Amino acid sequence: MNETSYGEYDRRRNESGFHFLNRLLIAVIILALCIGGIIASTPLVKQYREQNETLDRLQKELTRQKAINTRHTREEQLLKNDPAYVETIARDRLSVMKPGETIIHLDPPRAAASPAAASKN
Repeated sequence: MNETSYGEYDRRRNESGFHFLNRLLIAVIILALCIGGIIASTPLVKQYREQNETLDRLQKELTRQKAINTRHTREEQLLKNDPAYVETIARDRLSVMKPGETIIHLDPPRAAASPAAASKN
């Protein structure tokens, strides 16, 4: 009877060793699959970020174009319906003035000169 209990103990001990190795192997396989999934998804994440940057840039451009469209629509309505505005624009572009009126033209600021151009002077 003593030999049977020792054989049973030895069998259980060997089974527990194999059981541990099986669990370790399963853990390594799962870890390898996770790492493989991360490596495989890296290009997709990069593509997703690039598409989001493109989308943000296009939305900013759309907002800018809508503002330009609104400004042009407003100017069109003023040119169609407001004779005083048409007169002001025409006199400004033709540099015509009414008697007693003074016209002042302001030039837009110049871009800063490059250091190479400044050194030539």
